[in-house]
Amino acid sequence: MNSLSRREEETLLKTTKAYALRQCDELVREFAACTSGRTVSVAWACRDQLKTVQDCMIQ
Repeated sequence: MNSLSRREEETLLKTTKAYALRQCDELVREFAACTSGRTVSVAWACRDQLKTVQDCMIQ
């Protein structure tokens, strides 16, 4: 069994996150627009956008 070093793991995580953000850019922008100017109400008002972003990121 091979394991990754901490540095390799961090590099892989950064690369994967950057790829996911590129693929889901439009959805992330919609979520960011929804959250603009909100504080506590974000949890309710932007729930659908957050779920969509999370579903996209999981792919």
